[in-house]
Amino acid sequence: MRRLTRPVSFFAFLVLGMFLGAQIRFENPDLNRRGELLFTAKVENSPRYGSYTALFQAALESSGEGTAGAITQLSFFPEQILVLGSGLQIQNPFGVFRTNSQFSGMEVLERFPAFVRGDEITLGKTLAMSASPSGAYLCFLRSSGSGYADLILTDLNGGAEQRISRNLEIRYEAEGLPWSPDSEFFLYSKDEKLYYFSLRQFRENRVLPEEYRCLGAGGTVNARWTEEGTLVFIDGDLVHLITGSELFTRSLYNTLLDTGILAGRLPFRFDPNFDRFWVSPGEEAILLNKGGQNIFIHYFNNPGPSPDLPRPGFSPGPGNPLNAAGGIVALPYFYLPRNTRIKTLLWTSRDRITLLTVSYAEGVEQNRLYRLNLSASQGGSQSGFLSEVTEPGLTAIALSPDGRRLALSSGDRIRIRDYETWNFIQEYYHPEPLHLGWVDGSRLIAAGRWYTEMIDTLQNQSRLLSLSQAAAPGWDGGTQLPVCSGRAYDSAGNRGDVFYEYDAASLAWRRRSAVNPAPSGLVSPRFRVYLEPIGDRAYANQIMVRRVNELRTDPLFPLPRSSYDPFPVEEETPQEDYFSHGSRLRRREVALIFNGMDSAAGLAEVLNVLKDYGLRCTFFLNGDFIRQNPDACRDIALSGHEVGSLFSSGINLTDSRYVVDRDYIKLGLARNEDDYFSATGRELALLWHAPHYVVNSLILEASREMNYVYVGRDVDPLDWALTDPASGRLTRLSAPAMITRIMDLKKPGSIIPIQLGLNDFRSGGYLYNSLDVLINSLVHAGYSIVPVSQLMEHAL
Repeated sequence: MRRLTRPVSFFAFLVLGMFLGAQIRFENPDLNRRGELLFTAKVENSPRYGSYTALFQAALESSGEGTAGAITQLSFFPEQILVLGSGLQIQNPFGVFRTNSQFSGMEVLERFPAFVRGDEITLGKTLAMSASPSGAYLCFLRSSGSGYADLILTDLNGGAEQRISRNLEIRYEAEGLPWSPDSEFFLYSKDEKLYYFSLRQFRENRVLPEEYRCLGAGGTVNARWTEEGTLVFIDGDLVHLITGSELFTRSLYNTLLDTGILAGRLPFRFDPNFDRFWVSPGEEAILLNKGGQNIFIHYFNNPGPSPDLPRPGFSPGPGNPLNAAGGIVALPYFYLPRNTRIKTLLWTSRDRITLLTVSYAEGVEQNRLYRLNLSASQGGSQSGFLSEVTEPGLTAIALSPDGRRLALSSGDRIRIRDYETWNFIQEYYHPEPLHLGWVDGSRLIAAGRWYTEMIDTLQNQSRLLSLSQAAAPGWDGGTQLPVCSGRAYDSAGNRGDVFYEYDAASLAWRRRSAVNPAPSGLVSPRFRVYLEPIGDRAYANQIMVRRVNELRTDPLFPLPRSSYDPFPVEEETPQEDYFSHGSRLRRREVALIFNGMDSAAGLAEVLNVLKDYGLRCTFFLNGDFIRQNPDACRDIALSGHEVGSLFSSGINLTDSRYVVDRDYIKLGLARNEDDYFSATGRELALLWHAPHYVVNSLILEASREMNYVYVGRDVDPLDWALTDPASGRLTRLSAPAMITRIMDLKKPGSIIPIQLGLNDFRSGGYLYNSLDVLINSLVHAGYSIVPVSQLMEHAL
């Protein structure tokens, strides 16, 4: 392989670095004279949240089997929060944690995997976990292989753990396991079909076989529970309203007849890959987000329980119910910007809608807030006016249960507004808030990077619930209690360091005016502790405890059971004509590349996921893609990613119907350079591959004369294929099957292509919609993800 004669630009490493793989690193061991140990665990490269630490205390006198002592977690970073009637729940890679019903005493949730009970710390994103509104049940995913997971149900009141289903597609959002408001049902999807599970059947030990609980085609995005417990289910282009009592009948006869109320017909088929919808509080309409951009309001036809009992405010039309009053109301003046998804949607009983959207434009993540007033609509014949609201730095919004107050977080502040009038009510200072959640009409939970607090908006006061991170942890020289510092604001908005002391009796931190830290140490009369590096594991190191009197050394906690993929026995000879893979032995790294042929579908999800993980990757863009999507090209370029050429046209360059000579190849590559420069003001890297990866010696020689390096692939996910190469049948691999294929075929140095855009055969979904699952699988196997140019440099 010849080296590039024109250097590839590496300017974006200042913005996006190479993803080195998430790892856990234990730090700051501090042993007091009573044989109690403080230490921190640093989560490195956490998706969305970067790096942060968790604080632990270990009682070395209390030994567990094969370990050195019992461990208690003292800080709880709120990667996810859930406000329940039974208290506040926090989830992060170390486990699931809850307060009591008075929102005090954060501790690990029983009957769920946790680090303090000997389970492994999760790398990357945590698998979906959903709590019932009552707080009594948890359903969650447990990995069963690359791309797949089992669905588990746990009764937190002492019941046995139950596996509900096998081989579901891995997902990370709790919305993928939605509960009914009365906690009697939850939904899940598998193999592009929607299923329900009944807690009443579970308690009475009469759970039906899975095939008799299928509601129809689609996923959980095809269905939403209403506040009254009705299920709105979109099957193709038909909208159904199904009560809980009808779920059994619907699933039993779903191949023969439809049950529930037929609420209307959409003017298009609902595509679960790209479409989303939300339901009005009165079950009168849905808001449809078509393809991530178009917004529609669909009013239900005859939305009452029967033709004789319509819902208030609606009257059924004559004849066929599908021609009844209501229908689609388009908002042609509201077209979401490209690469946009709705992050949060609020809809009150007075038909005021608020949308928080997130987009990734020109290299920058942007949150926008929109307000839509439908209260002036007359029978669905006209829509209200939608406008963008300016809220600089907005990160999250939350509506109080009574629908009167809206909390908004931005930067270091939380503002409270009247939801109807948008009048400002009050604001609070909070360093780097991440999540908001209302307990009731006046009490608000604010969970941030440094601590989680409950704000009483009526009394204008707050209460600390837990620390997210503890700075400078240690032992108080007098009380021998854990102490630390943190960041907080006073009532005047002055930011500074504060001090805390941990009270084991109340499981809570309390403020102190000052602390008297004891000198840190690793030795006590009975113990010595030290850090020991670990190779090829999810943990970078381990804490070891030497028991002086017993002549024994134990690890403080179990080692991870899984280890990284082994390296091949020997190096593979690379292709002479082109770059097909990197070194098999030097580094455990791969390159993910993204091929854009025409449509930019999937690009928004890809850019958002790559940003979550802090990844810089390589894109190959075809001339049709560049000319049809100049804005998308700018988004890719300004995001700091490496961009190579996919030629100026999408034809098979070896097809005998075309006359392809050296000049044609050179002109095609040159035209693509010029088109890309016109769209972005940037130059393409001198990397390319032919459409469909089909080349011959003439094509390769012509491109080398222009100083291009041809980039091949050694893993084919078959995300482009409509036929199974083995059987020849018309089919398409599901996203989990493609991920399993990639993980089976990949090696150090592999080049893994992912196709952007749409296809005509949509069964099986799109690999790019499961990009985070693929990245997580690679991280668990110990791989770093780098651009192609970096793979090339490391192969030399």
